[in-house]
Amino acid sequence: MARLDPLPMEELTPEQKALHAVLGGTRKGRVSGPFAIWLRTPAIADAANKLTLALREGGKVEKRIYELIVLIVTRHCSARYAWSSHEGAAAAAGISPDVIEAIRHRRKPDLKKDDERLVYEAVTEILERGPLSQPTYDRMLKEFGLDLTIEIFTIAGLYSMVSTVLNGFDVPPRIGGETPF
Repeated sequence: MARLDPLPMEELTPEQKALHAVLGGTRKGRVSGPFAIWLRTPAIADAANKLTLALREGGKVEKRIYELIVLIVTRHCSARYAWSSHEGAAAAAGISPDVIEAIRHRRKPDLKKDDERLVYEAVTEILERGPLSQPTYDRMLKEFGLDLTIEIFTIAGLYSMVSTVLNGFDVPPRIGGETPF
């Protein structure tokens, strides 16, 4: 981390150690990115973890849509760590390399699926203009229903928060230290 060094395990409080075990248990043993920052404030780390798991593991939004939202938000915010952490997952979930590259270069992607186009338009509208227009909201409800619409906008909000924390602490990209943009 550019502005904060990782907390050494021997300096963690018992509460932080227990939370580190929980966080690492769902992240291949690693506690990095925003969670390494939030670990300093266990209540925030725990709440963020529960929200992340509720959306990622317990949510109903398809992985393909989830990862598309993450790429849209993290690129909008230029959150290098989050982008580098999710680019491969987006590809694995079915987001095409052309779409990933378009988003990386801040171009409107040529999305082939109606649900992807609608999510791209809605999330981009919120990020760029603020409140969602009534026509876009109505289209979201018609396409996804209320529960999935809530999840979609909550995923966007979660990754806006993640991006803000990562950028505030100038966390570099995770994979190989290469800057994705």
